Amino acid sequence: MIAVPNVEELDPQPASNAGTLSEPLGKPLPPHYNLKAGEVDPELGKTIKEIILCTELFIVYIDEALTIQWHTTDDHDPPEHCGEVLNLVGTLEAQSTFLKGRASLFDYRRRIAEGLARCLDGHAKEASISVLKEVALELKARNTEVSWQWYFQASYLVTLGLAILFAMLWLCRDHVSAKIGLNAFEVILGTICGSFGALLFATARSKRLILDANAGANLHRLEGLARTGAGLIGALLTALAVKAGLILGGATFPGSKLALMLCLCIVAGASERAVPNIIATLEKTVAGDSRERSTTRGSKPQQK
Repeated sequence: MIAVPNVEELDPQPASNAGTLSEPLGKPLPPHYNLKAGEVDPELGKTIKEIILCTELFIVYIDEALTIQWHTTDDHDPPEHCGEVLNLVGTLEAQSTFLKGRASLFDYRRRIAEGLARCLDGHAKEASISVLKEVALELKARNTEVSWQWYFQASYLVTLGLAILFAMLWLCRDHVSAKIGLNAFEVILGTICGSFGALLFATARSKRLILDANAGANLHRLEGLARTGAGLIGALLTALAVKAGLILGGATFPGSKLALMLCLCIVAGASERAVPNIIATLEKTVAGDSRERSTTRGSKPQQK
């Protein structure tokens, strides 16, 4: 006869231990794992604007100042190319500071942060570098666009004002020349023409201009105004040289001598060599006159 064991002899587990696991649940989640937009990162003290990527090992986000922020846990193992990616991220972040529109700046910073997030997440080097290089090319194009806008805005505004002044002087040429004299009137017209040449010079050589929008708008506007001022001074020197007879002194030609002088003033404002050549001619003339006077004073009259 088979003996049936008593139920109490089976020694069942207590009810309180019924849900206990033999293995621990694992490490607790890091504090950054539960962060959301609008909250303050306790580790960096930054207010989060948008989270790019958040895992148990790292977090990458954009703060309210549109700066890229990130940090990792001690268990994160960065890839070998992480240093190269971080250098490129820092460079691009610095090169994008010229963007004044916050929407545009946020878009570029977000894309830069996405490249960093790919790197920290263990993606291949090409996956991160390709995104960052694409952003670099776009930033270069935008940099040039903004720099030209600042530079030529100042030049065009000044030149436009001088063009209006030129037209008003020409329309009132009889009255103005009678008041200040014909020579002074023509010199003023020639000086104004220097701004036209300076603008022509800057426009024709725009691709050769070395500009950087990160230097700020004021520096670009000042440089544009300085180039226009140099053209005005060069044209003034040319007009005075024509009136003094150093240029076209004994030349005879059909047509208007004033028109030729204005053309020379435009060339002087645009050319990098015209004004130095005029200055060299003036130096030779002055030096020749000085030597001639010294020779005359040093010679003694012959005795009879």
